[in-house]
Amino acid sequence: MANLARKYRIRKGAIIGLGIDRLDYTKGIPERLSALDVFFRKYPQYQGRVVFVQVGVPSRVHLEEYQSLNQEVDRRVEELNWKYKFSGWQPVIFIREHLDLPKLVALYRMARFLAVSSLHDGMNLVAKEFIASQVESSGVLLLSRFTGAARELPDALLLNPFSPDEVAERIREAVEMDSLEVRRRMGRLREQVRENNIYKWAASILKKLSKLS
Repeated sequence: MANLARKYRIRKGAIIGLGIDRLDYTKGIPERLSALDVFFRKYPQYQGRVVFVQVGVPSRVHLEEYQSLNQEVDRRVEELNWKYKFSGWQPVIFIREHLDLPKLVALYRMARFLAVSSLHDGMNLVAKEFIASQVESSGVLLLSRFTGAARELPDALLLNPFSPDEVAERIREAVEMDSLEVRRRMGRLREQVRENNIYKWAASILKKLSKLS
């Protein structure tokens, strides 16, 4: 983890927020960056202390619409960093590449919070990867109400990704949450993911199918 922090110039002691997404319209990355702008404006005490690491895996780059999305994300990241950076600190570190699993797990374990603020999505396995990686139960999951996982993971901090003010408040809540509450919530999330594994899911499907026959 220390090597990863050095590679991406993450200051020692920084409070790390994390986003892991394909660069896709459904993931709500521009909206998330707008929420970060609100957060740093409303809570200037966290300037220099919180850094958001956004991993954006390129997707469908041959399509004009996705090229425009890439350009918009680049522009918003540049604007945020220009607006708030000082003394070697910048609010957003944008990693535009696919990371292998060991690096992802390291980032998951370093993060104080993971933001999954999809505009509409399925089960969203990134949220479950984060939970599974949280062996020390020291992270907070921020989860869009519009993901399928939101119904299964009630101990996440749920949010409306279309509301920058609400997302900013959830970020503040995650950063300021009492460590005991963080462990309680993540412990329950880990138990939920552990219990609802592929075997239980398959058994549930087979049970429903048997009722239809």
